[in-house]
Amino acid sequence: ATAAVGMQPVSGPPLPADVADEDRTIDEEQSPNIAANPVVKGMDGDLSTSIADECSDDSKPGPTKTAAPTQRAMIGFAAQYFAVGLIYGGIPATVYGVFLGYLNVPAYVYATVSVISSLPWSFKFIFGLINDTVPICGLRRKPYMVIGWAFCAVVLFWLSCTPLPPPYWCIDDMTGEYIKKIELPGGHHKSAEPCHPESAQAGGKYAILLMLAALGYVVADVAADGLTTEYAKAEPMEKRGTTQTTAYMMRTIGQAAATVFIAFFMNGKEYNGSFDWGLRFEQVAFCLGIPASLMVPISVMLVVEPKRSLQNAAERVTIRRYFAMCWDLLQSKAFFYVFLYSFLTSVIGGITTTAGPQVKINWAGVENFENQLFSLFGSVLFAFGLWLVKKRFLHTSWHKLLAVTIVFLQVVDCFFTSFTIFNVFRNPFFYLGEAVLTEIPLAANFVVSTFVIVEMADDGNEGLVYGLLTTSANLGYPFARALGNQIYRLFQPSLSYAGNYIEDEPSFRRTVFYSFVLSYGFALLSLSTLYFLPRQKLEAQEWKRTWHKRPAFAVITVAMLGVAFAYSMVVNFMSMFPATMCLEFAGGDGCE
Repeated sequence: ATAAVGMQPVSGPPLPADVADEDRTIDEEQSPNIAANPVVKGMDGDLSTSIADECSDDSKPGPTKTAAPTQRAMIGFAAQYFAVGLIYGGIPATVYGVFLGYLNVPAYVYATVSVISSLPWSFKFIFGLINDTVPICGLRRKPYMVIGWAFCAVVLFWLSCTPLPPPYWCIDDMTGEYIKKIELPGGHHKSAEPCHPESAQAGGKYAILLMLAALGYVVADVAADGLTTEYAKAEPMEKRGTTQTTAYMMRTIGQAAATVFIAFFMNGKEYNGSFDWGLRFEQVAFCLGIPASLMVPISVMLVVEPKRSLQNAAERVTIRRYFAMCWDLLQSKAFFYVFLYSFLTSVIGGITTTAGPQVKINWAGVENFENQLFSLFGSVLFAFGLWLVKKRFLHTSWHKLLAVTIVFLQVVDCFFTSFTIFNVFRNPFFYLGEAVLTEIPLAANFVVSTFVIVEMADDGNEGLVYGLLTTSANLGYPFARALGNQIYRLFQPSLSYAGNYIEDEPSFRRTVFYSFVLSYGFALLSLSTLYFLPRQKLEAQEWKRTWHKRPAFAVITVAMLGVAFAYSMVVNFMSMFPATMCLEFAGGDGCE
């Protein structure tokens, strides 16, 4: 339950993981190099035009302005975000019950699963680059929506045909609940022997399939973000912003619907729930695959975007030109400082104890139903926190706001967690109350991170700045998870073995507490990165105006991201496979 700090993952997830996803890809509004004379095709005409028809129709250049989308086009557009919300809310919601309840994977593996399954969100910048530089038949959005949703649907249906192994724990024939502990004389108890211990090593395959499903809908989401900007530009000034509001409202509704669906229909006792009935994981994957597959014909029939002329090469943004823009931006000292803040905050503050999931399920007794509903309530409070910052703290020093919120998060988390660890008061609602209380300061923490992005951007490179900074922050979390797995492996008895929590020895409680204290220490240490963050908008603008550019800044940035990416991918993926997950380098206790 250690509170996250710094820029939130666009995984992410996640945030409310996901306010950070609302970045836009580079398009006409964001780059002066992109075609200035769009050719409109079908905005007010036949909306059932297929992609094949688009390819067969010759583009004729002309200075036509983008027309406002029709009602049917808006239906297809809104459906994109509702479906994204469904899958984005549904996939992470299954992780707690399946990996921790059913498979009982080690705690460090569970922590890595959450990172792996949301990994594609870290590459929205790359997907946006492909959208903008590699049009298909003159279209930069619609084909990628079709490709993304088709891929997502195939993976989810594949997952629905991939049955889980038997559950880790034995099942009581009378109650249908897992037999996790055996009562001993004197009120003591010990961990029961599992019926299928090999199941704890089987989670990697399912985590990778969830990651591939996320890859599909993230590709579609990036394309939808680009189309959002194009539609918004067609709005009259008095209604500007309606398109964006509609888009993210639909996504929020979809995410809420998925959370409620998982809470009620995947709350069987085998998934750490309380119902005697419920859908199996494979059936849930099939249910999520249905809207994903429906989005393929919806994208073809209803989604409409203006078709661009490809005849004038000078009007197109090529990959070479795109990377030239990136390199020029990375040479800025002001941007380099903000990059260091974004990346190092997520790395240092993201090194959290692996004990959190086991404390949650074994000591606090949080069931799947409670976990999902509190997640939903937390999202509402997070949105309220964003509104509160906008109304009350818009001009507050970013350093003060971040310092106060980070310290507050650690103090609140320590209170609830300590009561649970030392058995002063163990109750799922008490434990989850901490997560709800911290949503407002988390929102304040997040929104400041987005403010500085806006100030670093110039006219014409808004999406580029947003994409680079959110990608750098998001890549910090897998790196932090890899480091965290290796650091917290050193705590003994093992923080990842569920049996230690079931036996609940006083000495082990202290070990768990010390691991949380170390997590709080890393969170407070992340405050040192405020040195690289301007105090407010005026200082950010002064940095941009007066600080110089050097190629060395770009070289260091690329090198840091490259090393972090390679290292985190190796360590995190090693913890997914049975042959390597036991290695100390991957966070395990060593292979026999």
